[in-house]
Amino acid sequence: MPQKKSLRVTLSRRHSLSLLAGASLGTTFARAQSDNVVRIGLGGLPIERGNAFSNIQVPSILVTGGIFDGLTRMTKSGEIIPWLATSWQALDDTTWRFTLRDNVEFSNGEVFDAGAVKHTVDYLSGPGPQTEGLRRDFRFLDGADVIDRWTVDIKTSVPVPMFPRYACVLLIVAPQAWQDMGIREFSLNPVGTGPLVVEGWEPARALMRANPTSWRQLQVDGIEFIVLPDPSARLQALLSGALDAAYQMGPDDITVIEGEGGSISTVKDGAASSIMLQFGEGYDTPLRDQRVRQALNHAVDKQTIVDILMGGQTVVSSQPAVREAYGYDPALQPYAYDPDQARTLLKEAGVADGFDMTILTSGGGTNGAFIVQRVAADLVRAGVRATIQTRPVMQFLGDFVRGRISTDAFTLQWGSYPLLDAIQMTNINSCRKTQPWFCDETIQPVIEAAWLETDPQQALALRQDVMGYYRDIAPSIFLYENIAFTGLSPRTQGHSQTFGYIDFEGISLS
Repeated sequence: MPQKKSLRVTLSRRHSLSLLAGASLGTTFARAQSDNVVRIGLGGLPIERGNAFSNIQVPSILVTGGIFDGLTRMTKSGEIIPWLATSWQALDDTTWRFTLRDNVEFSNGEVFDAGAVKHTVDYLSGPGPQTEGLRRDFRFLDGADVIDRWTVDIKTSVPVPMFPRYACVLLIVAPQAWQDMGIREFSLNPVGTGPLVVEGWEPARALMRANPTSWRQLQVDGIEFIVLPDPSARLQALLSGALDAAYQMGPDDITVIEGEGGSISTVKDGAASSIMLQFGEGYDTPLRDQRVRQALNHAVDKQTIVDILMGGQTVVSSQPAVREAYGYDPALQPYAYDPDQARTLLKEAGVADGFDMTILTSGGGTNGAFIVQRVAADLVRAGVRATIQTRPVMQFLGDFVRGRISTDAFTLQWGSYPLLDAIQMTNINSCRKTQPWFCDETIQPVIEAAWLETDPQQALALRQDVMGYYRDIAPSIFLYENIAFTGLSPRTQGHSQTFGYIDFEGISLS
């Protein structure tokens, strides 16, 4: 503690950032000198910078969610509220009509209207890069019709009864700027309706100034995102005054931060953390045997991980969804910690002497590196010789999106966001993914039926069938329902986050 206090006293705000981020404060970032700029420490920046359609994962959505807006927004309780759209209704099974706000501008002065919504929908439903995550999430889009300037009909190729939830991440881009610049230049100089405008990118830094025309105005001059992959560096920067908010802190940091006058924001992100296991076609591995995968689940002491490394703030996961998600099955129980049962299953599968496996991780998330180390240690005690490889978070995510991960296992989340729908995870964890890491044709018809079912009771039953199937075949080591700790400095007020979206307009500095 004394060491951290002395850091806070002796390191100036600017010098701290220069040391910790490893990047100079050039003229591009002159605004960073202002005391009214909120500095946020992250593990990485979006892979595709300001491409609204790249993906909705953290950390990308933390940044792009401030540049762009969706038609709707989800509250912490899962309620869908108006955002760029003021109201909506289903005209039939495949047509949704949205009434839009009539007083919104893009940051370059273009007017937000039905034509802008049509442009975004037509782009996502037309030909384009298949690595863009929103193309995968919106594969059912079938174009849009402008009814009048503030009314637009969005069409789908199949019934999508939960479309207003999807509209949360249907991020609208300025159509003229998109056409003039092209996707690559637009990603560097994005134009949206949100409260942030990009002023500059560096490898480990991005500066956003306030958008003076946004319909939701900042209370500060801007937001600076600073990449500090090491959690201890983020903690040090927060305590020294170099950061106003530090993401992905650990529960052990709470006492330190609060002792220095700061606070902790605890956020559930709608995802369940896991170690994904690769055993598809082309893999010659014991993991192809279901008994081996179940054995790995029994071998890991997940409750201790929750109690020690997650501060007892969450629960052990029993399935690829969180408790709040539509389709979660409360009847499913987590795999019990039972090393003897693990060894018995390994013996039945013909690998009583164990086997070698490699786990790839970015080390991100709350205590991410320590958790993977604990998992590997538990596996070793059960006779599985697990080793760990680490890649930087953004390289890791890029490799996953492009299907370039070839290790036996890797860390990832079963995501129920942005819909809080259990079936959402199948977009990247089933045959639906363009380059799937896991594809089981047996359950795929049930997955597709769950996406299309409009009857609430039948839709729920289908989702729970998928949850039970995934739980039993164990394509992952199910760990815990994810929770994130964000450290806030004493002067940071009004910080709030909902399923990846930061409410930037609520943040102020005292």
